[in-house]
Amino acid sequence: MIYSTAGSRIFIADLPDGPIPAAGWVEIGETETLGTLGVEWQMDEATVACDPDGPQEVEFAKSALRRQAMQIVLGNDLTDAGQVVLWKAAYSSSDFPFRLVLPDGVTERAWMGFVMRIGEVFGEADVVMRLEVDIQPNGAIQRSEDT
Repeated sequence: MIYSTAGSRIFIADLPDGPIPAAGWVEIGETETLGTLGVEWQMDEATVACDPDGPQEVEFAKSALRRQAMQIVLGNDLTDAGQVVLWKAAYSSSDFPFRLVLPDGVTERAWMGFVMRIGEVFGEADVVMRLEVDIQPNGAIQRSEDT
């Protein structure tokens, strides 16, 4: 199944260290880009001599699975309740619950995550100020299709 992302909404809950709640979500407004949710492997490598007369070769092995940081880009709005909670999360050492709801209103992703980076982007002089936020998932990403 192919999912449309136009009209997707992202939420944060003001619940440091969770759990992921059923209610109490605050929408993060002015969303422009939602980024990526996924995993990648950390790789170990070893140099081996496959042929005594030839050059050494490098072989790889998967060693640890890690979740990729999700970067979201927003129009910077100091009055947006969701962005206020994002700033709070950025200055906290705790992880916070996040929820991404696709336009059908049913399909969603939920996870605990750390706000690892937040910054105002000034860009070109004729555009609006933006906010770039990197969210590092901390644990499994719950998919509504899996329940």
